[in-house]
Amino acid sequence: MEVVTGASIADIFSTNGNWDAFVKKYEKRIRDAVFTNVRKVLQCKISLGHAVYQCQSCLLTKQVHFTCKSRFCSRCGTVQTNTWIDKYQTTFLNIPYQHIVFTVPDILWPIIQIYRKIGLNILAQAATRAILLHTKSKFGYTPAIMVVIHTFGRDLKFNPHIHLLISCGGLSKCKTKWIHNSYLHHLALKETWRYQIITALREAIKSGEIKMDPCILDKAYSSAKQWYVHIGKKLADAKKVVKYIGRYTKRPAIAQTRITSFINNIVTFWYEDHKDKCKINIALPALDFIGKLVAHIHDHHFKQIRYSGLLAARSRSANLERSRVLLNLDEPQTWLRTSWRHRIRAFSGNDPLTCPKCKLEMTKTQIHFPNRGDPIVLKKVA
Repeated sequence: MEVVTGASIADIFSTNGNWDAFVKKYEKRIRDAVFTNVRKVLQCKISLGHAVYQCQSCLLTKQVHFTCKSRFCSRCGTVQTNTWIDKYQTTFLNIPYQHIVFTVPDILWPIIQIYRKIGLNILAQAATRAILLHTKSKFGYTPAIMVVIHTFGRDLKFNPHIHLLISCGGLSKCKTKWIHNSYLHHLALKETWRYQIITALREAIKSGEIKMDPCILDKAYSSAKQWYVHIGKKLADAKKVVKYIGRYTKRPAIAQTRITSFINNIVTFWYEDHKDKCKINIALPALDFIGKLVAHIHDHHFKQIRYSGLLAARSRSANLERSRVLLNLDEPQTWLRTSWRHRIRAFSGNDPLTCPKCKLEMTKTQIHFPNRGDPIVLKKVA
């Protein structure tokens, strides 16, 4: 009996040649982005190269292995999420926001998965249009909008939906005043969302971008209860907003802490049921688990996070500056990217580049890359 305790995603892919077996079985159906990200994860801190640090006093050396930087990697995805949170805490207007979730009927899920690029783009654009039409026509303002595209549910099924953050209020049409508002009409928003999705899919069928039976759209449109729009709780300020939404970005579809066992090539993980608030355990053969997981790897250059309204790239700086003046908000702090050394020091209290013997700072002396011959010598230590 083979037992892997504390199994990571990389462990599950590499044990028993699981990834090779998966490729052999499904190679023609695997997207390029999946191959790229899985390869990165399997090489992370193993075969991507390393830097050598050396103490100038006792000559003790230490190797620091390079990471893969893939959001599919449990370790690197967490770092990217925390970096994103730190950065955007200084960008967002420090005002209340609301979190809204937009979903579509499950009859449309396979269509969106097959035509994932155009399908996911339609979801993001429809959510943005629904919000802007609502706020501009009913209240006369443009809000700050951030859209996060999600493809997975808690049980790892392909469940495409949108998480959207909207400021409680926005700039008036003439941009001379800030209009405060915390009320959104649920039914009107839901109807607009449904109309936008169905209209966009019909246009995609007409143009030939999507091939499907139009009757499916008629059935989806009539499934009113499955067009779910949830207007969530009000979030008090930008820090809470960014931390809250950070959980939905730049990370694998499952946290490593939810994988409870990996025994005899069976992966067991848990998720919390929405209704009963109880933990449900799921056991899957490793290849089935891999198939569910890689379905949520986004294609190359796909933008999972989109900005609109006051956060639209073309006019973001001017809009935010005008809004801060009208709301009497302080200027944001300058964001500085932190190094791996700083992150470890902040987390553990220990400096990874302090020599354990001499307590002096170690110096980077070499960089080694795989299959590139001799190392790059940066500094010779006397």
